[in-house]
Amino acid sequence: MADLFTPLQVAGRQLRNRIVMAPAPSGLAGSDGFCHSALVSYYERRAKADVGLIVPEPMLVCEPSIPTRHLGIWHDCFVPALRRLSAAAHAFGSRIVFLLEVLLADIATPRLVESYVQGAWRALAAGADGVFISVADGGLLAMTIAANQQASNGRQIPITERILPLLTIIEQIRRNYGRHMWVGLRMPAVELVADGLTHQDARLIARRAVAAGAQFLDVTINRYSPDVARFPGWTIPLVASIHRIASEAVVIGSGQLSDPWLADAAIQDGSVDLVMLCTALRLLPEWPQLARRMLGTVSVK
Repeated sequence: MADLFTPLQVAGRQLRNRIVMAPAPSGLAGSDGFCHSALVSYYERRAKADVGLIVPEPMLVCEPSIPTRHLGIWHDCFVPALRRLSAAAHAFGSRIVFLLEVLLADIATPRLVESYVQGAWRALAAGADGVFISVADGGLLAMTIAANQQASNGRQIPITERILPLLTIIEQIRRNYGRHMWVGLRMPAVELVADGLTHQDARLIARRAVAAGAQFLDVTINRYSPDVARFPGWTIPLVASIHRIASEAVVIGSGQLSDPWLADAAIQDGSVDLVMLCTALRLLPEWPQLARRMLGTVSVK
């Protein structure tokens, strides 16, 4: 039975454990888009503390139309610094994937696929182990699949049509670079707001994404109304539902899993394959080492 510190082999590459660092803003990105030494040190510290998979904050595949603090991957000039970031993670045994994103109104839809594919090529050139595409954190792709999308004639566009650009991106990246890097999707398990994506929508997205070539599904819940009760592990039942119908993929779950015993239990009972931590790793980079000591003490007794 797998646990939090069981290695995982995925398409010829090994993750040393089941701990994933969430793509949360570090507060260290600048408006020029370059990955400066402070950012490299920030992620290097988490790699040194035994995080299995690092997902840095989103990297923009298109130049932002207004100045904003970000990491850029929309030009070849960003590759050398990003290569240093990948090397820092690999030096301490971590894997690293780049989360590619497009902000709203930064690109015309016909160029969307091309921009993501070029971003994936730069990620490969920078030594990343893979790329994730996000439809869970806002941005143009998330808007494209939103439940309230309508055609020019007022017709409600079905989810099967709304996800076509996303599937094309996954298919092209997997076809062009799949032998050399992982491809994953960051997606919602549900949107708990009016006119949000349903859990059934999410299950369809997961199935279609895996069929298109996604090897990882990072399943989260980022949109919810203020009255939704949140507690440790609150998202796991919905993530597990995705896992059951997309078992070919490696499924990542999150949702206040900073308690090592809770994170370990989510792995052991098969709800998820990997657990993603945000605040815990931001505030306590050495969380993996602490968790190993805590869980190891219990197993010895």
